[in-house]
Amino acid sequence: MAIDPVSKKDYIWDDVVRMRTLNSRQSQKNKQSHICPLQLDIVERLIGRYSNKGDVVFDPFGGIGSIPYCAVKLGRYGLSIELNYEYWKDGLIYLYEAEENILSPTLFDFITEECKEII
Repeated sequence: MAIDPVSKKDYIWDDVVRMRTLNSRQSQKNKQSHICPLQLDIVERLIGRYSNKGDVVFDPFGGIGSIPYCAVKLGRYGLSIELNYEYWKDGLIYLYEAEENILSPTLFDFITEECKEII
C-alpha cells in the first residue's frame, strides 16, 4: 500500500510506524528476519493501557522478544516463551539493551534537591 490509511475516528490508530520493529534491526545486522514482525508502537500502547509499572507482561509466543522488550522499557517485567533458539538468543540481546538503558543514569538523575528548588 503506497499511502497509509487515515481515519477520522480517535479510536483507530492510523499513526503506527510499520518499520519500527525489532525485525528491522535484525535485517540491519544481516540476520534472519522474523516471519511476522510486530510493530513496537502497537505493543507500547497496549502495554501502557492494560498494565501498570511493576506488572509482569507475558508473551507465550516470544519471537525475537518485542513484547518483553517494550515491557522492560516501560517499567514492567517482560516474560516470554520461544522455541527457536536463535530468536531466543537475539531476544536476550535486545532485553539486555533495554535493561541497560533503563538502569543507566541520565544527567537529570544527578540534579540535587537544592537544584530542583532553584528550577
